[in-house]
Amino acid sequence: MNRETLYTHLSESTMFKKWHWFRWHFQQSLQGNEHPLCKSFVDACLDCERVIPGFAIGMADRMASIAGREKFEPHFEQLLQLFAELHVIRQVVTFDWGKQTKFRWEPTAGTSKKNPELVVENPDFTIGIEVKCPALFDHARKRSTNPIQLPARSDAIRSAAENLRKAPDQITLPRDNPVKDFLQSTNEKLTPFKLAHTDFYGVLVVVWDDFIFEPITALISELSGLFTKNSFHKDTAGIPVRFENVDAVVLIRHLHQIVHATRDEPLMDGCRHALDYGQENVFPYKVLIQNPNGRPVPGILEQCLQTCWPSPQLGSEYIPQDLIFWFDS
Repeated sequence: MNRETLYTHLSESTMFKKWHWFRWHFQQSLQGNEHPLCKSFVDACLDCERVIPGFAIGMADRMASIAGREKFEPHFEQLLQLFAELHVIRQVVTFDWGKQTKFRWEPTAGTSKKNPELVVENPDFTIGIEVKCPALFDHARKRSTNPIQLPARSDAIRSAAENLRKAPDQITLPRDNPVKDFLQSTNEKLTPFKLAHTDFYGVLVVVWDDFIFEPITALISELSGLFTKNSFHKDTAGIPVRFENVDAVVLIRHLHQIVHATRDEPLMDGCRHALDYGQENVFPYKVLIQNPNGRPVPGILEQCLQTCWPSPQLGSEYIPQDLIFWFDS
């Protein structure tokens, strides 16, 4: 598989038979002026193809198939999810894990038909990686216009905010349900792998936008965090759900970069292209949050995904927030 072959395959795909969000971008590339978004996508696919045969065609087909309804925003969000998956998978499979490491793309275990994005198999451990990306457009529109935001759940703070504004519809509520849903889904997908492998670690990677305090708050806020005793998600007995098959969550603030790239807008914070993963210990930081009910993940995973632990030293956006007032500059 090479660049020319992959572009030829895309030229014959559904993308050019139905309306597609990225049809114009790839049309430019096919006409000899390779669009930066397409170059980033094709480069990443070919990098993955070197260790996972069939990956490039499979990913290209998935991307091209999200088509058919003109300017249908949910399709755009599905494409962002796919780019987020590619962003993480490429980083994992191009990292030096040592000899005898194998990668399985969208594998299954046992009789289950559910599968994570990737499994890394090493003589010392097996790691299952699920990649998620939230639908944030509606939330972002509210966040950009409302003067008050509540990242964490608190009846007392919400009541005080509503009394202050006298307009509940001007308050942006927590975007924590997607994080809860991601944990639930990943926990279910990884269950058969935990049963099949003694040294198995389950990891959820969430690609968020620039407001990374939102998923951090959803996970570790003392008021309602999903990884705390005050979790807003409890079972029928009132006990916080533990998500024991998800050992850690990695949060990456990159979704907005992909969106900018699709719109030919300048990228931020030194990002070079749509799927530029960045560098270790260089802003914007990627953070790892350990599930207190899981097993500590191998250090090599943290090296691979370039993570650090959330702390005030990284910036205010890397700690949980309870209440935010937004002011026009």
